[in-house]
Amino acid sequence: MTSQETGRAERPTRFILQWHITHRCNLSCVHCYQKDTAYSASPADFTEILDKYERFLKAGNYYGYVYLTGGEPLVHPAFFTLLEELRRRQLLFCVLSNGTLIDSRAANRIAWYGAEFVQVSLDGTREIHDRIRGKGAFDRALRGIDELTALEVPVLVSFTAQKGNTECFPELAKICSEHRVRKLWWDRVVTDTPEETEKLALSTAEFQAFVKQAQRLNRKYRRRDGSSLVSCERSLQFIGNRRADFCYTCHAGQDMITILADGSLMPCRRLPFTIGNIHDGELEALLSSDPLMEKLKHPPVPEGCLACAHADTCRGGAKCVTYGQTGSLFGKDVNCFL
Repeated sequence: MTSQETGRAERPTRFILQWHITHRCNLSCVHCYQKDTAYSASPADFTEILDKYERFLKAGNYYGYVYLTGGEPLVHPAFFTLLEELRRRQLLFCVLSNGTLIDSRAANRIAWYGAEFVQVSLDGTREIHDRIRGKGAFDRALRGIDELTALEVPVLVSFTAQKGNTECFPELAKICSEHRVRKLWWDRVVTDTPEETEKLALSTAEFQAFVKQAQRLNRKYRRRDGSSLVSCERSLQFIGNRRADFCYTCHAGQDMITILADGSLMPCRRLPFTIGNIHDGELEALLSSDPLMEKLKHPPVPEGCLACAHADTCRGGAKCVTYGQTGSLFGKDVNCFL
């Protein structure tokens, strides 16, 4: 029965805009996928893109959620001007940051403008994190986390699992608990050359062992309300978890879009496909005219997954990880251990 037949309006669904407002960063991380650091969106770009995004939301009966990222978004000189504009338009937003530039003044302004949460990247304990992101980055990120949590701004920590950093995950979970982090979530590093894969990517056996470790920590840090500090909510992380009540589906092309600082449109920043430029037209027209976006909306189940009970939901796991290592966009996840 349709909404017209019942007389009830359909409830809007969320459509995420992951917006890289600048490609510049104050760090240089070994696994960074942002090769070009030349672009930053202008305040005029802010207005144009938000106008187009809001028209797209209205036409599709969506509600918006803007993920502000970079590069490092806080290096943009108009970062807080953009936060003010998002608040004025009453758009939900969060900030994805390396945390190193969040001092007390920045934290107060982020809290004032109403960020839903701030995600800070930590790739291990001090020695490992600094080896990946630069000397002193760990302590500066922790200070940023403390400034935010002191103001009751929810902090999520993002961990990129790769060779050489998985053994410190339990200690990192302990640190996150001590610093009042809301959630510690993780995903695998995405590589795009055989050399990078050999150097950084987890083998299937390493990934399986890490999933089991993360699930143990998920149980250890479970709260009274049923939530947990340690998340197991990404591709394949549900496997073997007795308490898992859902299976993650890749959102690329489903309910999110990425816009880079130069206006490039991508289904996901971790997938190397550009489907147009936001400055060339309306968002709906650009997305609907691209055959890849249409296929991502209804991704086929990989042949190697057809017998799996999770096939209709999982649909091959992490497309970005598999594509980076095999060149196959709709193949079975390279690390699936079922």
